[in-house]
Amino acid sequence: MLMELLNQKIQLIESVGDWKDAIRISAKPLLDNDSIEERYIDAMISMCEQLDAYIVLADLFAMPHASPGSGAKKMDVALTIVKESVDFIGKPVNVILTLAAVDSNSHLALLQEVAETMGDGEKISRLIGAKNSDEILQILVE
Repeated sequence: MLMELLNQKIQLIESVGDWKDAIRISAKPLLDNDSIEERYIDAMISMCEQLDAYIVLADLFAMPHASPGSGAKKMDVALTIVKESVDFIGKPVNVILTLAAVDSNSHLALLQEVAETMGDGEKISRLIGAKNSDEILQILVE
């Protein structure tokens, strides 16, 4: 499921200004794909401000998302690799998988797949060192 949803929504960037910029940049492919409305990005940032770094799920990995009803139009994901770590409210992050969640249940199978994939510290390190989206996809399918 992850691989199908990532279709052409992978970004590699050198650095970002701060965690808010990271969320905005990581959500842009979802906005461009008409998977979310602009207000979904604001909701993700607002949730982080209220709940600190709840989206940092593993070392160097964050999964920004907002509550259903916050402007997601369809379930989707976008992956952003930031070469220079960004401080997510006290936690360094390089791998950002932005989730558009339309309800509380339809993305649960995806979350299980993400946990298996992104829970591997070696795989995270390899993603950070990847040179292009093809290399990222290869790492993800291994």
